[in-house]
Amino acid sequence: MQRGTLVVLVLIVVASLFTVVTLAAWDSLRSAYRRQYLVLSATDVMSTDAPNGTLPAFIGPPCAPAQWAYSGALIVDFDLVPADATGVLYVQYVTNGTFNTTAGGVAVFFFRGSAQSLTVLSAADNRTALFTLEDRNSTMVSGGTTYPTGQSFRGTFTTPVTSGSSAWHVTERYTVTSLGVITVTVQPPQPCG
Repeated sequence: MQRGTLVVLVLIVVASLFTVVTLAAWDSLRSAYRRQYLVLSATDVMSTDAPNGTLPAFIGPPCAPAQWAYSGALIVDFDLVPADATGVLYVQYVTNGTFNTTAGGVAVFFFRGSAQSLTVLSAADNRTALFTLEDRNSTMVSGGTTYPTGQSFRGTFTTPVTSGSSAWHVTERYTVTSLGVITVTVQPPQPCG
């Protein structure tokens, strides 16, 4: 074999090994940012009987901690995801009335391996528990009722709220839909502007 042919063969082998190692590393990194979770999508429609005042409410942090991709996948900021997470509850808040908040209207909550239930609190009074959701074998359960993939839990809850010297009520109408176990992509937090 001539020396030139031998050099070309060695370069081909080295390039092939480099390609295999690079593809394997890329696949591992991509898998690290994609996880399988029970995903629940919720809408909380909030209204109040307060006539022209503003009521306090927490309707998520100033910037959305998660968003839906065009493909239907959920993309979550990675600094929020607990190491023992088993499920994600994505809540979008819709307000009918005036609420004193600067939030972005989206919040994300996690089921954890150490506690498979998640208590949903009122956005108007975080001392008031509205309902509890459970992640039971990757299926949503609420109040002892199982909701398979595609089915929804619906509930209406009224919370008394005091604003100044007046007492009002905030009504929250929740619809929580189980999307089943899907891939959730985690990404670095995006700039909040």
